[in-house]
Amino acid sequence: MDKDDYRAPPDAGTTSARKADIAHPGHVEALIRPWSRLGRQLVPLIGEGGFVALFGRSARLLSPPRTWLSVDATRRTSAQLLAALEQELAGADPHEAAAAHEELMGIFVRQLGTLIGPALTTRLLADTGADGTPQKNREEHKQ
Repeated sequence: MDKDDYRAPPDAGTTSARKADIAHPGHVEALIRPWSRLGRQLVPLIGEGGFVALFGRSARLLSPPRTWLSVDATRRTSAQLLAALEQELAGADPHEAAAAHEELMGIFVRQLGTLIGPALTTRLLADTGADGTPQKNREEHKQ
């Protein structure tokens, strides 16, 4: 067991300053980008069904106070989930959308950490850039 296994995954939410940066016209693209990266990274590891289940559970935990955030069990692919999330975030107030994204990501990351462990979760989030750090260009690292 790695010493990092005892540490909780970093808060995947954005800071207040970052929330202000993404709460502007075109804010939805900045909010969806980390979800797309997570989907591409996680689906090969936990399967499409695993990603959909984890995302669905996270959305169900977040949705009660946000009636505009739908939880539709008929969405069976990550693409369908993210397309619906994109539409819902676009229809919400930009600041509310940013806050909902932050909370949804936090719930998702905590559940993922429970499922696969905090050390692997931290590594995956760093690889996808979903932890708030910019994703590095892989071609630059090969040089």
